[in-house]
Amino acid sequence: MNLPANFPLKKVMITVVSVVIVIALIITGVTVAVNGKAANATVDVEQVSNISTQYWGDQSSTYGNATSDFVQELYPDKEKAISKIFVKEGDTVKIGDTLLQYDTTKLQLKVESKELEEKKKKYELEQAEKELTKLQNTAPYVAPVIPEPEPEPTPTPVPESQAELYTEITEHSKPFKGAGTEEDPYVFLCTEDAVLTKGFLLKLLGVTDPRATPTPTPTPTPSAEPTAQPSEVPTAAPQPTVTPEPTAEPTTAPTEAPTPAPPIEPTEAPTPAPIEPTEAPTVSGMAWFKQMTFTKTNETGGESVPTPEPDFTLPDGPFVARFEVHEQDNENLPLVKGWQMDGDKISAGFFNEVISEPDDIQMPDLSYADPGISYDTGGSMYTAEELQQMIADKKQQIQDLKLNVKQAAHDLEKAKLDLENATIKSTVNGVVKSLTDLDTAMSTSSPFLVVSGGDGFYITASLNESLLGKVHVGDTVMASSWENGQMYEAEIVQISDFPNDNSDYYYDGSSNPNSSTYQFTARIADADGLKNGMGLDITLKAASDNASNAIYLFKAYIRSDDGGKYVLKVGDDNRVHKTYIKTGKTIYNQYLEIKSDTLTEEDYVAFPYGTSAIDGAKANDMEENTDENDGIDARRLDA
Repeated sequence: MNLPANFPLKKVMITVVSVVIVIALIITGVTVAVNGKAANATVDVEQVSNISTQYWGDQSSTYGNATSDFVQELYPDKEKAISKIFVKEGDTVKIGDTLLQYDTTKLQLKVESKELEEKKKKYELEQAEKELTKLQNTAPYVAPVIPEPEPEPTPTPVPESQAELYTEITEHSKPFKGAGTEEDPYVFLCTEDAVLTKGFLLKLLGVTDPRATPTPTPTPTPSAEPTAQPSEVPTAAPQPTVTPEPTAEPTTAPTEAPTPAPPIEPTEAPTPAPIEPTEAPTVSGMAWFKQMTFTKTNETGGESVPTPEPDFTLPDGPFVARFEVHEQDNENLPLVKGWQMDGDKISAGFFNEVISEPDDIQMPDLSYADPGISYDTGGSMYTAEELQQMIADKKQQIQDLKLNVKQAAHDLEKAKLDLENATIKSTVNGVVKSLTDLDTAMSTSSPFLVVSGGDGFYITASLNESLLGKVHVGDTVMASSWENGQMYEAEIVQISDFPNDNSDYYYDGSSNPNSSTYQFTARIADADGLKNGMGLDITLKAASDNASNAIYLFKAYIRSDDGGKYVLKVGDDNRVHKTYIKTGKTIYNQYLEIKSDTLTEEDYVAFPYGTSAIDGAKANDMEENTDENDGIDARRLDA
């Protein structure tokens, strides 16, 4: 932009500087105000342990009965070998006393076998899924369209050979085409064993044969009137007579010499000899030979009748000749071999044009096709209906394999439990009622060791096989009585190694009704109000795979912005600071899992909403505000 010469540039500079100073003052004022507000603001905080909970897994329900005379029975197991028995019949035992020890070597081998079985089932499932994908990507078979047989084409008639076949090529051999030049050489049809004579080679090279008869010089044709006698010219030496070329008209009389000569007798005009061409004709191919063919017209006016051809002699060279061997000795059929000779360059050029077949020829697979017919099956030998059925069968197979994988995983888990529980302990306070040998117990299908208890109450119930490995001996269950309405706490003392014959009394709606159930026994420490045979509703707490010491913080104390979720955590300076966290799943619709290590149960956080919830605000006395925060009662957050 061009400014006028008298433009007040100084005023513009002053204005710009003033605006910059004003903006800087505004920013500084806002920053000071915010910092001052944060420095003077106070906010109530709450300890994390008061506003969080822990998650130990899902609950499952079942039904059982209370009994006052619980009996512990041990049955023989073919897959387990007992290494030692620690009690005898009549011994008094307490809960936790060791009864017997199984051989861990065999149990360890069983675990390894189950691990291999599980891997095998998983591999079979993976292969079946790959086969399903392959079937789904397979194009169905397309029935080939068999073309109607086409009539055999009428063979094109091959013209008869018009060229003469030579086994010996002489100076009198006729080429069937060509002008003798390098661009259009003479072409001879010959056999493979044809030979070239000396006479032909001399013609080719343009060399005169010294044995050849010289061509007679033609005599002049006498005129109608007698010519004057030539006079002798007296000379010292006789001059040779020049023979004039014959012409159609009579020649003029020569100049008379002073001395008259005797008269020359008139003779009959001789027939002119044929003129031999001294160079290649300008007309090539068969046209040249037509020029050399003499015909005469029938006197009756009919078609011309060819006269016998005179002896043919090739012109003096040098010229170019080519010798060709054709199929069936016919120049109209394909060339077999040939060679060329140039009389001017004294060279021979060979031009065999026979095409040899390749050594490696890939032949198509015609094992499923009729000879002579090309089929396009669409890349498959299965129809659309067959493919659809195969896909359905494969899907069913995959479902069965998935169940097999689950069963293998369950068997592996059970084998691991057997290994962990190789030492069998007493689950009741009582007496060893009977101890028999394994063979007798196995033959009668009866327990070989029985411990009878006489004190306290026990709960006998069943759990689903899906809970094996999640519910353990020593876990606590809660039972409620239908009759007296009381709640009882019981400790699991035994889980059976064998599935029940039926699961009629297991009613957990979240479990598979077709799965097996296993009986377990729990001991009730405080059994006031219980009666023998009383029915009880039992709640099991199954440990989740994700169960841990993770903190589940009340959602109201978590806020988010563009940087993610954060809490206002109290720092070492006793002020709250925005601290970003990583979160997980939500439980009970109120608590959010804290997955990062930036927050512990001992930390303090502020409620992140309200006018006092400012990054940098001072935390109020933390001990006085552990129960309430901005009007929220932390003790009722779990309610």
